[in-house]
Amino acid sequence: MTGRGEKGTATAELAVLAPFALVLVLLLVWVASLGVTQVRLVDAAREGARLVARGEADGGATALVRRLAPAGARVRVQEQDGTVVVTVRVRSRAPLGFGTTVGSRELSATAVAAAEAP
Repeated sequence: MTGRGEKGTATAELAVLAPFALVLVLLLVWVASLGVTQVRLVDAAREGARLVARGEADGGATALVRRLAPAGARVRVQEQDGTVVVTVRVRSRAPLGFGTTVGSRELSATAVAAAEAP
């Protein structure tokens, strides 16, 4: 037998497995984008806490944090007992717009800094 019955099986297998491979690639890209977004949130919160701790007005620090953070980020600045707490939150959506709740994750970062004496 020369395997005449198996003619075209590689094409059929590829047609079945290609969608799974595509979903896997999209999932990996999304996870990587979540990591990049988290790093940007941490950097933005840290810079905001540092600025407020050094005496910058909350409005100026909030504007800088919004520039550094991903689009749509919410910023909260608190000053308590000689410390500054800056929290930055953003909702990250799954690729290809799979709705607003499926694959959507709330990411946040908080930075704390001691307020410096004037």
